[in-house]
Amino acid sequence: MNNSSPVRVAIIDDHAIVRRGLSAILNTNEALQLVGEAEDGQEAIELCELTQPEVVLMDLIMPRMDGIEATRVIHQRWPHIQVLVLTSFTEKEMIQGALDAGARGYLLKNVRGRDLVAAILEVHRGGQTIAQEARQTLHLSEQFSMLEQEIDEQPNSTALLSESLNKRLPKLFPNYQIQVQIFPGQDLYTHPAQLKNPVPDLGWSWLRTHSELKLFLYGEEFPWGGIQTAGQILLLAPIKGSGETGPIGGISLLSADFTPDIPELTGSAEALTAILTAALAQESIAGASPDRTRTSDELEMAGRLQSRILPETPPEFDGWDIAARLLPARETSGDFYDFIPLANDKWGILIADVTDKGLGAAVFMAMCSALIRTYAVRFPTLPALALSSVNERIFSDMRGGLFLTAFYGILEPHTGRLRYVNAGHNPPILLGGQKGKPIDKLPRTGMALGVSENATWQQKLVKFSPGDVLVMYTDGITEAHNRQGLLFSDARLQDAIRDHRQRSAADILNTIFGEVNRFTDDAPDQDDMAVVILSRSS
Repeated sequence: MNNSSPVRVAIIDDHAIVRRGLSAILNTNEALQLVGEAEDGQEAIELCELTQPEVVLMDLIMPRMDGIEATRVIHQRWPHIQVLVLTSFTEKEMIQGALDAGARGYLLKNVRGRDLVAAILEVHRGGQTIAQEARQTLHLSEQFSMLEQEIDEQPNSTALLSESLNKRLPKLFPNYQIQVQIFPGQDLYTHPAQLKNPVPDLGWSWLRTHSELKLFLYGEEFPWGGIQTAGQILLLAPIKGSGETGPIGGISLLSADFTPDIPELTGSAEALTAILTAALAQESIAGASPDRTRTSDELEMAGRLQSRILPETPPEFDGWDIAARLLPARETSGDFYDFIPLANDKWGILIADVTDKGLGAAVFMAMCSALIRTYAVRFPTLPALALSSVNERIFSDMRGGLFLTAFYGILEPHTGRLRYVNAGHNPPILLGGQKGKPIDKLPRTGMALGVSENATWQQKLVKFSPGDVLVMYTDGITEAHNRQGLLFSDARLQDAIRDHRQRSAADILNTIFGEVNRFTDDAPDQDDMAVVILSRSS
């Protein structure tokens, strides 16, 4: 008979049904003792202070304080308390963030009861237990990081890039037929050398007109003709370019005689396209001559480059109304915006302003746009980490003295939550759906990108109710001036939109530009103007 004291365990989860289920498991095992429950990270810290558990079962996404931050605090204050993460998330940044914060284990909520008990006892003994899915995610992430580092450290060359892909891709995608092509028709990498079922030219032509990853499952009809063979799955993914009308290349992954893990396959493909997007954009920029004369032809080219970065239309999804417009003051613009599709039906919403104009600023803008898209996809739940990674790349790759203000948020359309970072940008205006409700602003949470290599950004959360409207804008709106030198100002902008909050996003957008135009009365030397309207209708 085991006479040792039971392990004291606390449960931290914001869902009551999860807490009840975990309590049932703990209460039926003599080796474990439930000493308390909490609904968020802040309560978890208070609970640890009062009860001093030996093991904490920690969820990650919770109100007030998330599980990673709570784990970090617990690990610092009470090193003897072991944290075992129990979550539904398998994203690399979540896993690595929890382990870096001090967690001894990382399990998924589909774990069996007896395996959970064994894991609790293991971390109590000082061991580590990580779910197989999480281990695989970390392994793939390490392999992709090695590929990215190798590409970053070598001279810009498609030949060297091809060698790096040949070295890494067979390990990342074993048992796959792999094709990487730069449009039009340049094979960057193929594996194996002799392909049994290469993507036809019509397939690559189709991909050139599409901006999103596409899976073709068993028996599915191809848009270019034919049907997917039984026992095979084909993935096609575009490599997006900052200076092209469409994708600059594409990736094909064909599985044969086995069924892949679809989320893992698509996640890995998105990671590879992000690396290739950045690598090919950097090669293009590195090949530009710094001594070119700033001619009108080049400025026109810069204008075309920038216009192609902007989305053709805002995204559409149920319960939301979105509108956006950019009005450049000259051939080139320092302002831009973007809508970035992310995992799990989330969307990245971006508005930004480069501090200069002309060809150099256009190239800087193109690079920043590509980098933000790259790291937005890599960190689909952590906007602060995405912008921090962009800032690091600005200092390592672009030492031109330019910087970028940006407001970037990750929208969950189904919940109405927007996790955001404001990097030195004009605070967006949030209007409640009913008249008389006060106007809120989403303030700066850090400095502009490119100002300091050691800069950090705080991440904040706002939740939209039906009827709420968010107006994002650049300083060209509020600093627009009339012939007497007076500025349009924040106050006039708020007045312009206050009485139109219940109208469509397009109507609000037209109202803003109409009021600015009437105020300035064609006064010269205006700045670029960009506005994005985000409205929750239901």
